Amino acid sequence: MNDNDKVFIDTNILVYMVNEDSDFHEEISDRFESLAEDYELWISRQVLREYAVVMTRPGVLEIPLTTEELISDIHIFMSFFHIADETETVTNNWEQLVGRYAVSGKRIHDTNIVATMMAFSIAKIFTKNTQDFAVFNEIELL
Repeated sequence: MNDNDKVFIDTNILVYMVNEDSDFHEEISDRFESLAEDYELWISRQVLREYAVVMTRPGVLEIPLTTEELISDIHIFMSFFHIADETETVTNNWEQLVGRYAVSGKRIHDTNIVATMMAFSIAKIFTKNTQDFAVFNEIELL
C-alpha cells in the first residue's frame, strides 16, 4: 500500500453519510462508495470524538443520536476504517505545522488531523470543509 492508496475521512463526511436528512447525504454517500472501492479508508480517534459531539448535540440535528445509537455507530466505524492513533510522531508533526502555519484557535483540531495523516503516510483527505484544510501543502483535498 502506498500513500496514493489511502484516504483520510473527515468527521463531516461521516455526519453527512449517517444523517439522511442532510442536503449532502446522497452526494457524499455516492462519493464515499466510489472511494471505498479504490482506496484504503482511514479515520482517527479524534474523528470519532468529533462525530460523537456533533451527533449527540441538541440543536445540531433535529433528533440527536441516543447513547446506544452513538456507540453502535462508533463500533461500526472502528470495524470498517483503519484507525490512526495519536503517537509521538503525530505530536511532533503537529508542533511543526502549528509553527509553520501560525495556527491558533479552532484550526488546532484540523492541524492535528493533518499531523495524523502525515504520521500514517496518508496524502488525501475527503472533506466537505475544504477551506479548513486548504492552507496545508502537505495534503491533497478530495
